[in-house]
Amino acid sequence: MNSKSVNIIGAGPAGLVAAITLAKNNYKVTVHEMKTNVGTRFNGDFQGIDNWSTQEDAKAFLESIGVSINFRFAPYSNGEYFDASAKKYKIKTSRPLFYLVERGTNEWSLDQGLKRQALEAGVHIKWGSRIKKVPDGQVIIGTGPKAADAIAKGIVFETNHKNYYAGFLDDDMAPQAYAYLLVNEGRATFATCMFKSFPNAQEFFERALKRLHETVNIDINNPKEFGGYVNFFFNKALTKDNRIYYVGENAGFQDALWGFGMRYAMHSGYLAAQSIIEGSSYPDLCKTHIQPKMEVGLINRWMFTRLGNKGYGKVLKMISKQEDLIPIMIKKYNQYGIGNRLLLPFVKLWFRPRLKDKQCMHKNCSCLWCKHGKHDVLETEVDC
Repeated sequence: MNSKSVNIIGAGPAGLVAAITLAKNNYKVTVHEMKTNVGTRFNGDFQGIDNWSTQEDAKAFLESIGVSINFRFAPYSNGEYFDASAKKYKIKTSRPLFYLVERGTNEWSLDQGLKRQALEAGVHIKWGSRIKKVPDGQVIIGTGPKAADAIAKGIVFETNHKNYYAGFLDDDMAPQAYAYLLVNEGRATFATCMFKSFPNAQEFFERALKRLHETVNIDINNPKEFGGYVNFFFNKALTKDNRIYYVGENAGFQDALWGFGMRYAMHSGYLAAQSIIEGSSYPDLCKTHIQPKMEVGLINRWMFTRLGNKGYGKVLKMISKQEDLIPIMIKKYNQYGIGNRLLLPFVKLWFRPRLKDKQCMHKNCSCLWCKHGKHDVLETEVDC
């Protein structure tokens, strides 16, 4: 029996996958979570685990890192997309483009499923545990996003519509991003995302909701508002003192193009655990398995910001003519040629984290997009 112990700060997907992996390898694992449950910052909204960035299907990926599918995990393939003129395009794929999951405290959410797996593996979770100083020994820190590089504002609701998904590209309602509709088993999520102009989130959402009513015949019952944000950055040290490991969005692991980060989060948690088990280099593992796709994603984001509404329409027209979008997406996420290598340093200089809204002068504001005030995520930060 291995007597070594590991402390994990944060019970998000990255931290829980790390905990599951270590516990299955006979490590004594304690997870410190400042909340009284997992998934509390979510509202039962639907999200997607990407299935377009690698040849390996996301279902097989989860199996490869030891995660059982004991949560809502629904494949979504052929969908509809709308450009700024509300013209509809149908996209075809040979396999699921993504797998829909639920986030939050409901029984079949991803968060609750991972919690059950961790507890079954023997992980000890200390609820309401606020860590101010990193414990001795090996520690994995997965306290989630530090602030907002992109935000989402939307609603969850009940509906009689069939299972369905749709995407909307229009800078007038989703600046440099997209709006999306996800419907599954009588429930739905609709939201607009934005990579800039955060203070105008309500106005953008109202425009997006109007577009939804114009394009999709869907009933909306018992709507509840929600908001979210993602955080991504580069060049952060992934370890400290050869014993502290940063995972998930705490390490900046997030897709810069679409904001799909769950696959990165869980993979980073698994890699951190494996590095402890095998005595290997966690930064080297991330450099091999995660960072190349993140860098390509950043280049893709830089290109996307230059398209504008006319460009979005042209791209949708082009991909709607393809028999299968998957090979195109895999290629876009795996281009490590000389062109991208030369472009990357300039794109990194172009990228600036959108963490500070200079228009906000409130001393204790609660803005999603602002670093001021006392957010839940800031309360989980620890002194190293």
